[in-house]
Amino acid sequence: SEITGLQGPYTFECLQQQIMDSYMYKQIATTIPAHPVLQSRNVGIEEFFVPLQLIKNIPGKTESKRLVTLPEGKIFLDEMQFIALDSLDDLFNPEIVKEIKILLFGGAGTGKSTLLVKIANSCITLSSKPLLGRFDLVLWIKLRQMQQSSCVLDAIFDQLLAQSTKLTKHIVKEFIDDHESRIALLLDGLDEIPSHVLQSKEGVYRVQDILCNRVLTKSFVLITTRPHMVEYVLRGHPKYAQVYTCGFTSQDRDQYIRLNLPDDADMGEALISYLKTNENLGEMSKVPIISQMMCLVWKNQKSLPERITELFGKFAEVLFIRRSEDVSDQQQMSIMMSIINGLGHVALQGLLDSRGERLVFDKTEFQDCQSCLDEGCRVGFVQQETFTSGVDVKVLVTFHHKSIQEHFAACHLAKLLEDDENNFCHQLKQIGPGKVYEMEYLLRFCCGRSRQAAGLILDHIQEMQPDERKLQRLARLFLLESGSEELATKLVRPTSVKCTSNEDMKSLCFYLQHVTPPLEGTTFRMHVRKHELALLSEILASDSMESAKVKVVKYRLSERETEELSGLEQTLGVVDEHHRARLYILVWIAAKSWFDVGRVSHSLFRMQEQIDRLGLVMNQRSPHEVVDLWKALKGCRLDLLGLTGTDLHAQVRDVSHISSSLRVLQLSACRLVDDDVKDLISILPAGHGLKWLNLVNNAFSLDAMRALTHQLQGLPRLRLLSLSEIGLDPELIRQVVSQDLPRLKEIEEGEFQA
Repeated sequence: SEITGLQGPYTFECLQQQIMDSYMYKQIATTIPAHPVLQSRNVGIEEFFVPLQLIKNIPGKTESKRLVTLPEGKIFLDEMQFIALDSLDDLFNPEIVKEIKILLFGGAGTGKSTLLVKIANSCITLSSKPLLGRFDLVLWIKLRQMQQSSCVLDAIFDQLLAQSTKLTKHIVKEFIDDHESRIALLLDGLDEIPSHVLQSKEGVYRVQDILCNRVLTKSFVLITTRPHMVEYVLRGHPKYAQVYTCGFTSQDRDQYIRLNLPDDADMGEALISYLKTNENLGEMSKVPIISQMMCLVWKNQKSLPERITELFGKFAEVLFIRRSEDVSDQQQMSIMMSIINGLGHVALQGLLDSRGERLVFDKTEFQDCQSCLDEGCRVGFVQQETFTSGVDVKVLVTFHHKSIQEHFAACHLAKLLEDDENNFCHQLKQIGPGKVYEMEYLLRFCCGRSRQAAGLILDHIQEMQPDERKLQRLARLFLLESGSEELATKLVRPTSVKCTSNEDMKSLCFYLQHVTPPLEGTTFRMHVRKHELALLSEILASDSMESAKVKVVKYRLSERETEELSGLEQTLGVVDEHHRARLYILVWIAAKSWFDVGRVSHSLFRMQEQIDRLGLVMNQRSPHEVVDLWKALKGCRLDLLGLTGTDLHAQVRDVSHISSSLRVLQLSACRLVDDDVKDLISILPAGHGLKWLNLVNNAFSLDAMRALTHQLQGLPRLRLLSLSEIGLDPELIRQVVSQDLPRLKEIEEGEFQA
């Protein structure tokens, strides 16, 4: 079509080209922010886009499975049923979405705007037939920039067309009207347009009219928003397909990290590994903006902050600053802390509720701090959604993540201590022995906010069961979070320490630096990955470790092809001989660990010279990998050999290469049968020093068991025998063991101990 204006005839193709030029040359649709606050730092959308999890509602279908506790009691929420969308293209597939109006909603930083950049970018990459050939023109409007007018026609000129364009609003409107069914309109950030602008009665193609389907009724419309605006949109026009963005899957999160840390592959893998061992941060990192923040901090500091309070403080700060650009830094922090304190009051009541912790709140619970709720929704600290429960309608509020609720509650609790110590102590007393582990993060954040609070919290938990290993782990985490050397004296000296995460290692390291040595007779067990070797080195070198009873290190090989044991060797090499005494290293080759037989065997031979005891554990590896490594280790003094989930039928005799030194042999779920018992007997001659034999989850006959237990009579040091789930009646196993090995008593079904 052609329309004549003051400067001559214009075609629809002219408008198309100018919009595409804008997307490309103004970089509107070619880049995405590389920094959560500094909008001028960008990266290419094509190189850095990572898919998001999208789910779409099934119209008319709800389920009432989710039970929540509110002030009036427990209720079931009627929640929409969703189907997963396989790709971004599904959004534009009428057979899947079934509507031409789509409401895309999700919490702060879940990738809604990035998704629209990707969609607009397809106009460039797919030339004149974008989005599966359905549309001739895609108009992407940022509602945040509409501060004066609600007119989308004005926004097209303000945001998309060059100032030098010869097109007029009259011409563009006629083109849009003529091609209405071939136009896709992307309205980004409904929650960001000021309410007085949204309600404005002036303008052509007003946003409100588009929402209510009063104009552009044949056009495809995709609106993004935070959850609290969903009900507002549906009241105006109910026939929207509702699509929820859930953030990243674990795999896509890992891909995002690798893309954002491309210069040092080990650095990216270290962050991925760290998140796998930290359940809370691992779950939070599926939110794209939090992944982005973690990558920036990790790249800058080579780790995340030791104190999680510092990290979560940054999360809150970034979410707030992104929506609060018009005030000074000092004002921003003061306003932010006021909002956090107001929300934190309700957050704390929820966590300490006598009926069990509550993570969902009725909007009326915020009536004393309504402005905090409004601002909290605006900046993304909380989200507000409308639900039904039978005939009742509920407006419910949730925090962006449980950890954010705990952080805000802790900020309020620390503020409470400043204002009224008695009230603080009253709240603390509600956290008794049965609740203290559930409140770990609340208490850690509180220790991070106030050293005075940390001292009172440590006193409080030491009154419970001071020698319990789990409680002492908490105490070390609280000490680390406080950053206070003086508070180390409040901790009971442990008899047993177990570290299964990076946080555990950091807190132990901090404790050892500030406790008076030695820790005599303490047993240490530590699970370590490559990126934790520096921490391990510090721990082993501590004077407090000299008198330890035993130090067990379980080292897991990573999935990276470059992984080898040289880093562990080097760590052991810098620890002096005295500190290596009573050190037991277990090398763990997991199902997905990368390893080379030659490298691993050479490292194990060298390590046996450095330490007292050495073990090897392998999970779900192929039989040929296992046997090849056994053969390569012939003559190596292994103390423990553990195999799980590998088919070792007819392969047991190959254990003979390393069996003479074994004190522990674990062959669980290895598909062993009677024939393998004969081979097992042959490698465990009379007088062998084996202390523990584990044959769980195999299949043996009673005769085979009798033959085995008869042979085990000749093993004087045998102290533990594990025979559960081997295809025999537990009573028969009990009788055989009792007859042949009377010194072993059953401690639980299938487990016998001297």
